[in-house]
Amino acid sequence: MDIYWHWLVVIYLFLGGLGAGAYLTSFAAEMGWLGENSSLRRVGYYIGGPIVGIGTLLLVFDLGQGFYKPWLLWRLVTNLNSVMTWGTIILAVFIAVGMLKGFLTFINRPVPSVVTWSGVVLAIATAGYTGFLISVIGAIPFWDSAIIPVIFFISALSTGLSITVLLSSIIEKASSENKGREDLTHIILIAAELVAVVAFVGIMASGVNGLVAQKSAILLINGKYALYFWGIFIGLGLIFPLAVYAVQYLRHRATEATVAVGGNADGQMEGPRQKQSLLTMITDFSVLMGGFALRALVIFAALPIWDGIKIG
Repeated sequence: MDIYWHWLVVIYLFLGGLGAGAYLTSFAAEMGWLGENSSLRRVGYYIGGPIVGIGTLLLVFDLGQGFYKPWLLWRLVTNLNSVMTWGTIILAVFIAVGMLKGFLTFINRPVPSVVTWSGVVLAIATAGYTGFLISVIGAIPFWDSAIIPVIFFISALSTGLSITVLLSSIIEKASSENKGREDLTHIILIAAELVAVVAFVGIMASGVNGLVAQKSAILLINGKYALYFWGIFIGLGLIFPLAVYAVQYLRHRATEATVAVGGNADGQMEGPRQKQSLLTMITDFSVLMGGFALRALVIFAALPIWDGIKIG
């Protein structure tokens, strides 16, 4: 079986969603949706544009002739009927706006609201485009589903939140004051992604999109990619983080309840907090690993319609 898209495309799809999700995470923190005085208000802005820029550069590498004949890249922005053209424009503008927002945030200068909100719209478009790009390729029945952009968008938000949490403790050197809110957000995103993935794989395995798409689904469920699908993506990328965040959220709520009735948790939580911090880092990294595995599996398990399988 030949693989028609390779690792550079997988990395690009991952970084595109990751950078967009990081920007949206800091925006949500800035708006107060992740709690007051969130430590996540800045880091996502720092890394959003650069991460997408790196991913886009890798895409140019994959195009091959873009480096030998760079004038050919002009065609990417001239055909407005092409999904690739619109994606190129969205990526380019988001990179510019994201870097401007990140730079102004870094030097503590006021950022015009039009810059911030333009970045939000472009980040949403970028996160959605990474899934929409492959869903419109009719020659690959496994990708021919409106669920793929949804899965990729949710994964972008989830991985963006995780990378922002991981880096904020290093760059901002501040612990989160809204751990419960962040854990709840993680729970919602991972649960939504899990439901969407189950629905997608179930639909493909049922044969609704034909035997080629069904064979791709079987490669994930009990075929050559089953270990990666169940072990890395579902197990380590979704189930493990979901369980950890759920336990941490319940413990946080229990601590809040104790304080509310007059208890004092100070002096007793220092050790558990240190251990929980390390566990949180491991869990956030697990989310990132799952997000990368998702895109690799969707790309590599997809069989083209001319794979030799008889339809009908």
